[in-house]
Amino acid sequence: MKVLISLLLLLHAILHLMGLVKAFYTDFLPTISRKISISEGALWFACTVLLVLANVYFLNAYPFWPVLSISGALLSQFLITLNWEDAKYGTIINLLILAVSFPALT
Repeated sequence: MKVLISLLLLLHAILHLMGLVKAFYTDFLPTISRKISISEGALWFACTVLLVLANVYFLNAYPFWPVLSISGALLSQFLITLNWEDAKYGTIINLLILAVSFPALT
């Protein structure tokens, strides 16, 4: 189960790098329909950092990992709502992250 949670956090973090890349290289990902600004790209990167840190903390059994993963999932969901047509299925992953993270808070 620990490996599955770790992979979930890491793969979701990697997917957020697409927003960063699209912000700087608009022609690189033509399947993403909406133009992403530099500041929004920075938010996609911040979400990546939060999820990667949550993964590192989770693997090292630090008790702060649920706070990072919940913050990352909430920021991710905000960004998904801005890019709903391209990223709506990320909501499922965010719900899984929240379902694992909230019980770990106690």
